[in-house]
Amino acid sequence: MAAVSTRSMRRALDCQQWNRRPKNQWRTLGSDNANFNCRYINGGSGFGRTSWKGRTKSFGDEITSSPSIQQYCNISSSSRPNAQCPPLPVQFLEAYDNQKFDPSTHQRNDVPFDPIDGKPPPPSPSPSPSPSPSPSPMEDDAASNSKFVSWNHTSDSDKWCLETKPSDSSTNFNLHSSSYTNSWIDSQVARWRADSNDVDCDWSSFLLNEKKQIDSSKRILWSDWTESMVRDPTTSPILFQYDNLIRNNNDSTTCKKEEERLLKMLYQYGLVLITGTPSYTDSLTSDVMSEATKKSQTTNASEDANESAESAILHLASIIGYHPLQTLYGSGVWSTSSYSSFYNNDSSGDDEYKESTGTDGVSASTADSAYGSTSLPLHTDMTYISNPPGVQVFLMVQPATTAPSLTESQYTSSSDNADEAITPKGQSVYLDGFSAAKQLQLENPDAFHLLATTPRRYRCIDDEEGWHLEATGPLIETAVPRGKNEWGPVKSIRHNDLDRLPDLPPYPASDSIAENGIHNDTFYKKLKEAHDAWDNILRRDSMRLVIELQPGDCVLVANQRCMHGRYAFETSRFPRVVMGCYVGMDEMSSKWRKSGLHVV
Repeated sequence: MAAVSTRSMRRALDCQQWNRRPKNQWRTLGSDNANFNCRYINGGSGFGRTSWKGRTKSFGDEITSSPSIQQYCNISSSSRPNAQCPPLPVQFLEAYDNQKFDPSTHQRNDVPFDPIDGKPPPPSPSPSPSPSPSPSPMEDDAASNSKFVSWNHTSDSDKWCLETKPSDSSTNFNLHSSSYTNSWIDSQVARWRADSNDVDCDWSSFLLNEKKQIDSSKRILWSDWTESMVRDPTTSPILFQYDNLIRNNNDSTTCKKEEERLLKMLYQYGLVLITGTPSYTDSLTSDVMSEATKKSQTTNASEDANESAESAILHLASIIGYHPLQTLYGSGVWSTSSYSSFYNNDSSGDDEYKESTGTDGVSASTADSAYGSTSLPLHTDMTYISNPPGVQVFLMVQPATTAPSLTESQYTSSSDNADEAITPKGQSVYLDGFSAAKQLQLENPDAFHLLATTPRRYRCIDDEEGWHLEATGPLIETAVPRGKNEWGPVKSIRHNDLDRLPDLPPYPASDSIAENGIHNDTFYKKLKEAHDAWDNILRRDSMRLVIELQPGDCVLVANQRCMHGRYAFETSRFPRVVMGCYVGMDEMSSKWRKSGLHVV
């Protein structure tokens, strides 16, 4: 909803009688120099070298359609001889002037509209074509209504200052100045350019250039990770201790730094492991607790001995995204267990219970294979909603105690290396989807193109709870695709074969049955080849991180980046219990932006 500040409204009412005013009395709210602002509405292409009537000028451009209104740019960098003019359009920078944004709401205050009925102003008439060729800027400077734009660099603050003034010699003008930091300019250029090399760095390159990259804010695309590496405090960038994330009166500064590091590591790697998280919950009774779980209840007690698994999960959610995301699995903390779903209507009348668990007593859906004991292929969660969750918080409360009854060939045949076969007992599997997408683009550009441009449809139905959710999106979503094989950075991964519905080819343009048959065959053949190429990357052991989570291990997974899965396990009287919650993508992105990180 558009907002007009009191000061802007008062200025507008003081300057004009707004009720049905003539067209020439419209002005821009919040601007003390409306005529100046209007000169930039029909801007041109911005900076660069342009040719005009055989003359070449640097850092200048005609930015309006009227030949009598021109704008030139000069650069002054005596304090920084090697400084170059910021490579952003003048129109963009001028529109980003701080004075054009309300300081309290941060909304734009240069948008013209009637403060009584909210209508936009009538369109301005198009300029008439010039009957004769436009004079050159050198010949017409004295008589034209042109503007000069000057860039000045200040070495002390490392800022660029944009100054605008008339090109004639008149002294009756308003000199307008706007300043921009180099870091802000760099971030806007990176967003505009949308080059993955500005945003991403692979793990091997990061290790080779660790000293140079240590303060980098690039996303690190990882592979070849092992459980021993991510648990080693000397080698793991994603390892945290829960007690270091608890604010207390004695060490609040250190705690805040750890929270900031947590957000940055989640941004860079899409995965974080937190050990020592409280895992006690009243929902798991002692008769179904293994001895290892009972022991962990004491070992994983935080500095606040009364802190439960539920409160710990909610605390982590507040760090990475303010609050949990309400989904069909509950409005707060959920549990996946072959034993039960903890949060349902049985506790609907217990207000103290609701507050401690972050639930509202509404029955949660269990219509998902996560509540079973079979293996789960790698996937992202909730592909069937328009904007899937940004983070999934997984807290291991009680791991599986026994392996399923499988023959040796059954659990070793899927491994690339039989010597490294894993006995399945519910181990968690993680994979960096951004790294897999980059690998696919390198190995099979056509498959990448098809999976990035073909919408897939996903569905979730829960007959008992009455849910029917569907959403559509490509498996790989990128920022600003430039062409078939020129892509911006990957924005998100949407992948769950168990929830994906059968695909339809583009609607046929021809009525020919034979022609459509060939078209359909080609579509399904190429889509299968592309999906096979993707699956071939997902099955590689070098891409998969397998972790046997222990009680108190909490994993934060960037759901639109990293996929997760699970090995099979045997059900027993000691059920495998994982608790957690979701955090919204928008909420997490807000935290990242507040931390100065670039969100694609």
